[in-house]
Amino acid sequence: MTSPELAAARVAAVLRPSQQLEYPSPPCLPLDSLYFLKVPKCASTTFFQIFVSLLPPQYHLSPDGRYNMAVCHTQFNSAGVRQVMKESAKYVAVIREPASRFESEWYYSNYQKVFRTNLTNFIRAPRYSRRQRTFLNKIAGYFGVKDPRDRITESEMYVRAKALHRSFDLVMITERFDESLVLLKHLLCWGTEDVAYVRAKVRRPEHRAQLTEAEKDKLRQLNRQDVFLYKFFRRIFEEKVKAFGEERMRREVEEIGRANARFIEDCGAELVGSFRTVKTWKVKNDSSICRMITLNGVDIEKQLRNRQRKWVSSNLTYDLSTWTFT
Repeated sequence: MTSPELAAARVAAVLRPSQQLEYPSPPCLPLDSLYFLKVPKCASTTFFQIFVSLLPPQYHLSPDGRYNMAVCHTQFNSAGVRQVMKESAKYVAVIREPASRFESEWYYSNYQKVFRTNLTNFIRAPRYSRRQRTFLNKIAGYFGVKDPRDRITESEMYVRAKALHRSFDLVMITERFDESLVLLKHLLCWGTEDVAYVRAKVRRPEHRAQLTEAEKDKLRQLNRQDVFLYKFFRRIFEEKVKAFGEERMRREVEEIGRANARFIEDCGAELVGSFRTVKTWKVKNDSSICRMITLNGVDIEKQLRNRQRKWVSSNLTYDLSTWTFT
């Protein structure tokens, strides 16, 4: 059996009935219970903003003590997560081509200062310290399957990837962002307007490296565990898109594009600000959701925590629906 045939066979072997590849449109109720594995530099902040805008007011607490949504940076642990999430929760994640992801994180997280060298010299280094290796294979790390010694075999990675596939209802692909949103909204029974977005953390041109193919290949070698997971879940994603229907997908992607344009127009949003290595949005509309898109992820989390403190200090009497981003 050839490698492509083997890959296809493996995808078919791991797809289970509950992760159906057919997308009919039966009547359904929108879901508000979600676990999102937020992996850095995978367009995850854009997804984060979408999810935050749809957080139910009561997400801080429920009668069974479980959460409606977990949408911040966490390391996935299946047993632990299922102890705190609602049983009805859907599990989703997003991943990005590993060389591209690492290059993006290098600039955003200022690894040049951390490692005291530039990206080109880092790639060309003949060996790497244990500390430097902690910054590699971040996708595998966030999924909780990273081998810190990087001695894991492909067969062992395949076993771990299959286990992850059993846990996650949808693993989205950054390079297929809008198609990912289409699959997501059908999984959660959301509408097109629910997933309208503006791109967060758009990098300024001066903070983009022009890597050669050889340099990209070296980054892939250094992040080989991430590469395995990316290829594994991308094949599954492509099968889901195929089953959804090419023409239907094209129409729904166009619908999201129109919804995005309305969102930008309604907020009077312009990409003219700056934070670290990225551009930021400024808006004319003072609504809560429009103010939210001007904030970075850390500030959004801070404001949500302050909302929770206010609610708790009021002995749970504060009307959460009246709260807005500032």
